[in-house]
Amino acid sequence: MYILFVVLISFALHSQSNVLDYKTKNKTNEVERTYLLDLLRAKLAKEFKQEFVFVVEHFKLSGDFAWFRGVTKRKDGKEIELAEDLPYDCCHVEALFKKVNGKWQIAESAAFSTDVWWDGIQLRYPKAAKEIFQESSDKN
Repeated sequence: MYILFVVLISFALHSQSNVLDYKTKNKTNEVERTYLLDLLRAKLAKEFKQEFVFVVEHFKLSGDFAWFRGVTKRKDGKEIELAEDLPYDCCHVEALFKKVNGKWQIAESAAFSTDVWWDGIQLRYPKAAKEIFQESSDKN
């Protein structure tokens, strides 16, 4: 019984420590982080016919899932142009990435949404570690 308890505790600790924070680019995460953000950039460029860069506010990865939240800016520095007849809340973007057959893809995302589209996302993706959606405890 003791051995089972130790195994369960170490598994729980290991799974919690397996959350990677990609908010800041570094040598360890540079390739994967850039790839994920490029997927989102391509999707937004196709949808809004503009090229974007991101100010990353939250970006965590664990296992086959990654959750991103940030602010978009146009790559050329100009103001973002949005259709006037549609409701937009500029300039936030959120995305859930999922690795399928070893390749990352966007599971769900939205830019400039006026609603909280991601509400209940953990229920829709129960295999995603809840920690990827949680803010960091240190608020410097």
